[in-house]
Amino acid sequence: MPSPPRKPTTFLIQAFDLAAWPVVLFGEGNAVRYLNAAAEKALGVSRDELFDLAAKYHGLGQLPKALQLVSDLCPASNVWLGEVGTREITLVADETTEEIRWQGIFYPITDQPDTDAVALVRNVMVMLAPPERIPNSGPLQPQEEIHATLQALRHEYRGRYAVSHLVGISTAMIRVRRLVDLASQSRVPVLVIGQPGTGREQVARTICYASNHGQAGPVISIQGELMDAEIMQTTIRAFVRRCLDEDETKHASLILLNAEKMDLGAQSELLHLLDLIDIDLRILSTSSESLLALARRGQFREDLAFRISTLEIELPPLCDRPEDIPYLAQAIVEELNVPSDRQLQSISADAIDRLQQQEWPGNIDQLTEILTTAHEVATGFTLDVTDFPVDVARTPAKKVEAKQAESIDLDAALEAYEREILIRTLKAAKGNKTQAANMLGISRARLHRRIEQWGLE
Repeated sequence: MPSPPRKPTTFLIQAFDLAAWPVVLFGEGNAVRYLNAAAEKALGVSRDELFDLAAKYHGLGQLPKALQLVSDLCPASNVWLGEVGTREITLVADETTEEIRWQGIFYPITDQPDTDAVALVRNVMVMLAPPERIPNSGPLQPQEEIHATLQALRHEYRGRYAVSHLVGISTAMIRVRRLVDLASQSRVPVLVIGQPGTGREQVARTICYASNHGQAGPVISIQGELMDAEIMQTTIRAFVRRCLDEDETKHASLILLNAEKMDLGAQSELLHLLDLIDIDLRILSTSSESLLALARRGQFREDLAFRISTLEIELPPLCDRPEDIPYLAQAIVEELNVPSDRQLQSISADAIDRLQQQEWPGNIDQLTEILTTAHEVATGFTLDVTDFPVDVARTPAKKVEAKQAESIDLDAALEAYEREILIRTLKAAKGNKTQAANMLGISRARLHRRIEQWGLE
């Protein structure tokens, strides 16, 4: 007796289950409705954990693992409007697995059209393929290219506070990211310098949490302007006791905000405590200007300035890097998508032009405030000028002169930074080479090679 015929959907599911490449099906509300065995392997998560999860259009890595994985695959709004889409996607199944880059192809599945012009998209199929197997997929749309760039940055900087304030294609931000990398690989004290609103604290925390493969030890954060000698002593000693009691003395960090606002008593007490405490305490500070410059003007203790600003990272003001605004704005919009039912895909070209015409005295914080307001009132998938607050929407156009590209030899610049860091570290360690090597996170032999190379004996 012949077996009863199977439904077409059964054959289709079997075909997908046997497919070598990952396949994921999204339904209404960006909810996962199906994934095959290859997708389970690529994502490193079982289908039961992902089924019915609603993806967010967000590439910046602040979500739980399963939700972030499906959000990496989230279809853009233009796909839900009926367009086939592509973009590069980076996946990491677990902490022991290397990154794998895929080319994602997004296919809208439409209903029978109600009219000649209208067909509803109720499902989107996402197929992942090796990039070399899809050589003719064509260029990405601008907003998808920016989205893919943000995802790549997130995988490069996996720290808890990593991406949004390190975004940019300008030479200044490339330099900042290289220095963040350098700082994350050692225990040297770091001073992050910048105007209010440039993200000084976020960058300091990025370094803190990006160190030691994202496994930050105990962290304390204090405000310089709130410290006098007594409060400084009480706060630091209590933190050290907690670290000792909980046996968490490794990788402890102090984040000192607005270091330039500490009074002289607090400065003296901090310097005294750093010589007394018996744990390896890493110092990450922020300031509106170089502490060494303040010391030269007699406005800060020179010995403490050298002690806590071995490596200086200067954040550029937003008005000096208009070319970064499309990336920063997209990053902020995607962050706003996370807690919201609104899932904006992009920002219109006119809106970007308007943002680039602003003066930005409040830097990234001001940009965030404007985009937060616009995100709340936007009615479509794309944020436009009409969604901005009135004072921004009506800003008269101004001529933005193109800046001549800055030429810089990054390798030479980093070698100069490394030399300066070594000199400052040796001074902070009072010439003790073993202590200096430990602070820098390098071997004593490597330290000696550098000292000989640069003639620092």
